Amino acid sequence: MKNIKALIKKALSLQPIRYGISSVIAFVIDYTILLIVEWLLGDFSLAMEVAAVAAFCVSSQVNFHINRRWVFRSEKSVWAEMGEYYVLAAVSFTIKTFVLMEVMTRVLLFPTWLAKPIAEVIMFVINFAVQKLLIFRKKKTEPPEEK
Repeated sequence: MKNIKALIKKALSLQPIRYGISSVIAFVIDYTILLIVEWLLGDFSLAMEVAAVAAFCVSSQVNFHINRRWVFRSEKSVWAEMGEYYVLAAVSFTIKTFVLMEVMTRVLLFPTWLAKPIAEVIMFVINFAVQKLLIFRKKKTEPPEEK
């Protein structure tokens, strides 16, 4: 049992593992809201887009705070980091929703429930790299975090 606890503790000390957990939490929130709002809007021609914006508003806040405090353990100004985070989030959201998901749902005729996870996986690695290297970067005087 001690070995399992030690293994879990070691895994959770790794930033990419914490980022993956944070991303899964945000994805579950985002995906659930997306599907519910799209269903509620029914045959409205922009149902997927409106639902995606609503889901993004909620899940991005959850993701930002988990990433800031737990994944990257940042102590810098919340407002400065939030500004940087939302620049990345807006670009990522735009590519994911209005390029990738539009092509998948309107051209390839994938259902939203399938297009959304595919688009998320495509953006996952890019977003981690940008957040680690630019948004939540450590100051030069801080010792590097364990990888």
